[in-house]
Amino acid sequence: MKFREVFDQVMAIWASTAGAVFLLVTGVMLVAVVRNRAHRRHGVAFQADKNKKLELGYVAVLAAIVGALFTGSFVANGRLDGGEGPVTTAAAAPGARIDVTAYRWCWDIAYRGTRVGVTGECRAGRYPTLVVPAGQPVEFDLRSKDVIHAFWLPDFAVKRDIFPDHVNRLRMTFPHEGRWRGRCSEYCGTHHWTMDFYVQAVSPEKYGQYLAGGGAPV
Repeated sequence: MKFREVFDQVMAIWASTAGAVFLLVTGVMLVAVVRNRAHRRHGVAFQADKNKKLELGYVAVLAAIVGALFTGSFVANGRLDGGEGPVTTAAAAPGARIDVTAYRWCWDIAYRGTRVGVTGECRAGRYPTLVVPAGQPVEFDLRSKDVIHAFWLPDFAVKRDIFPDHVNRLRMTFPHEGRWRGRCSEYCGTHHWTMDFYVQAVSPEKYGQYLAGGGAPV
């Protein structure tokens, strides 16, 4: 899947860069320690702050590393928002508009334009389920009743923070039918660990039946 490929690509960029910097710094330190011990110097053999060329080179290398990380991450994330992943900015009318309200410590779900809603419990294994149409854009309006939460779908590498007195909008497409577990990934208090939910993607026909049936299980 494209979103997983993009996520892996970004992780590879950061991990390889961090590994290269670690090896370089460790190597320079070891060489400096060995050379200074071999010569038994009693004073400072080399002062970097008096070598302007070295300082400028160091700054240039750091700037190049930061630029490469920024560019790689920006391009990869642009691929996700540009339609190669589940998150989309497509102008087409969404197949579903769903209001998701987070609170300590569960979720309330309301389907815009209908009377269908789900009140969460998030305890004893009873988690709310978001039913969505597969293959169509789904628009989530994310709100919080109290503190900061986060809407996280690990299988899709998708996460949005949720703030009180503010609406964060997330539009994404679930590529096929299935069922995935979501979580709150922002620590929000004592029972944060229970704040899970499910997303169940069904065919557009079954989604219509779900709404017509008042939210009966599909």
